[in-house]
Amino acid sequence: MSATIIPFERPRNEAVMSVRSLVPETAMTAELLGTERESNAIQISPDGLMLTVGYSIMEASEVWISNRKGQTAEGIVLAQDYDSGLALIRPSVSLGTAYLDTDSADTVNIGDRIEILTSESNKAMEAAIFAREEYAGRWEYLLEDAFYTIPLCEHWSGAGLINREGKLCGIGSLALGLKGPTGDIVPGNLFIPTDLVMPYLDYMSKHGQKPGSRRPWLGALVEEHESELCVVGLYMGAPAAMAGIRTGDIILSVASQPVSSTAGFFRTIWHYGPAGSKIPLTLRAGDNTREVVLDTIDRNTFFIQHSQNMFS
Repeated sequence: MSATIIPFERPRNEAVMSVRSLVPETAMTAELLGTERESNAIQISPDGLMLTVGYSIMEASEVWISNRKGQTAEGIVLAQDYDSGLALIRPSVSLGTAYLDTDSADTVNIGDRIEILTSESNKAMEAAIFAREEYAGRWEYLLEDAFYTIPLCEHWSGAGLINREGKLCGIGSLALGLKGPTGDIVPGNLFIPTDLVMPYLDYMSKHGQKPGSRRPWLGALVEEHESELCVVGLYMGAPAAMAGIRTGDIILSVASQPVSSTAGFFRTIWHYGPAGSKIPLTLRAGDNTREVVLDTIDRNTFFIQHSQNMFS
């Protein structure tokens, strides 16, 4: 009599953790994102390395990670990548060895049936790739190629987008209204491709961010209205506020180069020079125009310094 040994495979959902972050009321993002944030995290290695969406743990004084058995450990934030919007975390003690392999964004195409994994459900949610397009966020954020999915996943923050091969390709970021071919709005989600950080995991784990020069950061929230860029918010103590920029100002140009779209404005700023560059802007307030010069900085440095002051 012979027997065949079938290798045991842990269910994929055991690699999906729930995350609870506590943020001080004095944090820069407290009013915008809240002081208690819940999200998902996806374990991507047997030693506990996890990916989640960055805003969910941003400026947190405490991060707690729980598995499906209810076991909880304090979360350690290893890296925050503001360019992609992803963060790298690890529990202080092991919560299991189940993990998901990742795959290239090239394996995901418009129209593909995919799955979304969350810590809220034992079953994967079936969805489809609605579009692959750029996304510009008012917080000085630009994804050149984001995954847009339908239908809406209600627990999207940090959720895992799984391709046809069962591998992780994206991390949930936003809920959005997506415009269909007939002009009607369909609720869906935006997922960040994991490709944006996977090649740099070792470096990020050691240094807290990806290698290379840092983008210049203004510390302003900018929205596009009828081909005009309006400042709708400011981080106090950041370059924009220090240069005298005010909410309601219209940004006309960067170093005399006209800008009229959010994505175009961000690209122009980032191509001007690295963090630390002095960047001239032309602004309009009412009927008056004025010139300001911003001493840009690295966003990561700003939030690290603010957190040190906040917790001291």
